[in-house]
Amino acid sequence: MSPDVVTYTTLIDGYGLVGQIDKARKLLDSMPGRGLKPSIISYNSLINGYCKKGKVEEAWRLFLKVPHKGLGYDVVTYNTMLHGLFCAGRFADGLKLFKDMQAEQVIPNLVTYNTLLHGLCMNKQIAEAFSFLHIMEEKGVNPNITTYNTLIHGLCKDGKVEIAKDVFNSLPCKGLQPDVQLYNIIIGSLCQEGHVEEAKCLLVEMEKSGCAPNSWTYNVCIQGVLRRKLLVEAKTFLDEMYRQGFSPDATSASMLLGHLQDVGLR
Repeated sequence: MSPDVVTYTTLIDGYGLVGQIDKARKLLDSMPGRGLKPSIISYNSLINGYCKKGKVEEAWRLFLKVPHKGLGYDVVTYNTMLHGLFCAGRFADGLKLFKDMQAEQVIPNLVTYNTLLHGLCMNKQIAEAFSFLHIMEEKGVNPNITTYNTLIHGLCKDGKVEIAKDVFNSLPCKGLQPDVQLYNIIIGSLCQEGHVEEAKCLLVEMEKSGCAPNSWTYNVCIQGVLRRKLLVEAKTFLDEMYRQGFSPDATSASMLLGHLQDVGLR
């Protein structure tokens, strides 16, 4: 049985995911010679492979070729290219592409909006991100926990921890349960701001809600308090970390050693 378009597309996707993008491209280019027309899914797979490899310009050039191949972009094409552009720091290009997507009447989905919010937050455009949150809700696209992880992380990185806490506390009313990643973001930010007791209370609340802390939880706590030179609090978190069977990561260990050396201990 001869390979068909689905077979080639699966191979292109596989090569792209493992970083063998040149092999993926050769497969795509060889399809017409075998009497096969690549589908939009074939192009999406290769564009995704280029983006994952950090070759966003190559992805963009391939993206621009799609209409000339008699194919139309779908929502996955736009989502993939948007993600690649934002990850490359090409925020203006990403926003323009989103406008082009709407002009082409390709309807954005949850992944589109989450990608857009992530890009805006990366660029510290927090107000714009919240504007798009309201737009997506008006369009009937319900935000999920990933949406709020992105927004809360953006707020915390921008130093707006109090607003982040308000958004975090509003989640149960929206029918959303914070996950370990979201707890880690808030707890780490509280520690970094010096609100250690509040972070400890949230850690207890996290466990009571059935969301088990992980290694990252304790590492962000340790790193947060050490940035404020709170050695006693760091030891408290370190003791609890060991009790839970976790160990400091390289960053925490390096910071601990540095602070111990500062006080004359090794």
